[in-house]
Amino acid sequence: MTKSLIDEIGRERANELMQEAMAKAAAETDALGLPHVVEVNGVWCKQYPDGRIEPIGGEAGHAAE
Repeated sequence: MTKSLIDEIGRERANELMQEAMAKAAAETDALGLPHVVEVNGVWCKQYPDGRIEPIGGEAGHAAE
């Protein structure tokens, strides 16, 4: 049976690589002025660089509270 990538490089190293990739993606998002996806009170929202928060897909809810 073939080993998975995580088995090949080890779980600790895989976690390090994922954290580095997430940090790089967040920095690129910020540099481009794009929103981050965040969960607010159980509702998935876009959080824009200006602080504005909008529900994704027009979901009704209390996302901005």
